[in-house]
Amino acid sequence: MKNNFWVVLLSFLLAASSCSKSEISEKVFRVKIIDEICSNAVVQIQDPAMYQYGVNGYVNPDSTYDHVFTTRFSCADMAKMQTLTAHKKGLVIKIRLIEKQISEPACSTCAATVPGAPSAFQWVALTEDWSN
Repeated sequence: MKNNFWVVLLSFLLAASSCSKSEISEKVFRVKIIDEICSNAVVQIQDPAMYQYGVNGYVNPDSTYDHVFTTRFSCADMAKMQTLTAHKKGLVIKIRLIEKQISEPACSTCAATVPGAPSAFQWVALTEDWSN
């Protein structure tokens, strides 16, 4: 009887862990780029249902912003945005949260960061329809 209990418990734990693999990558929402330098950016969440991924009180010379987080765009995503505009501040884009940085061995960017950027950090990727 004890063996059956442990087998059932182990099976349940394995099933539960496989179900919660990557719910974060299903989070798609719009953000507004508040500040950006060298692929590093501070973005403001535009969807109230996703506010929990940001923090409040980011101050830059223009204003104070709530519901913000820091991110680093991949080189591929930066190239996509570059085709639309060279000035990314104010741009509203659709992103997807991802669990880790996209590997780009041939990509190099400067080491500059946004001054006073929020400590909340999320890895993101542009969606297919990122500019809509």
